[in-house]
Amino acid sequence: MSVKTYLGFDVGTKRTGVAIANSLTLQASGIEVVTHHKNGSTNWTGFDEIIKAHPANLLIVGLPFDQDGKEQEMTFIAKSFARKLEARYSIKTAMIDEYLSSSDAKNQLKYNHYHPNAERGEVDKRSAQLILQTWLNEKRFD
Repeated sequence: MSVKTYLGFDVGTKRTGVAIANSLTLQASGIEVVTHHKNGSTNWTGFDEIIKAHPANLLIVGLPFDQDGKEQEMTFIAKSFARKLEARYSIKTAMIDEYLSSSDAKNQLKYNHYHPNAERGEVDKRSAQLILQTWLNEKRFD
């Protein structure tokens, strides 16, 4: 049995949090935050470096739905990002509902004695970790 590597993404317009996990431990960890360009375009160089350092078997992108489970503007941005990731790196990409991951991340960081206004990059990284961990928990491994 070979160990598989997974990368999870919490997509934002200013920053994207990235997490990593593998099929052996099934535990996600936030590893990086990629800050996008000031003009709003994706910082692909940042993702190139992460993918090169952590070759993955599967990429997991969080899909943000609103409180009613409906798509919103960020849902379309995340879907577009997922399609571009898969095309750019030729790595299969899966998507998972990320409802409240950023809110949960902020609460966890506050609880763990981070500054009450937890640093945004740390929130993005923790959100990516929660997204990936949710996918791992829902996935059935044989």
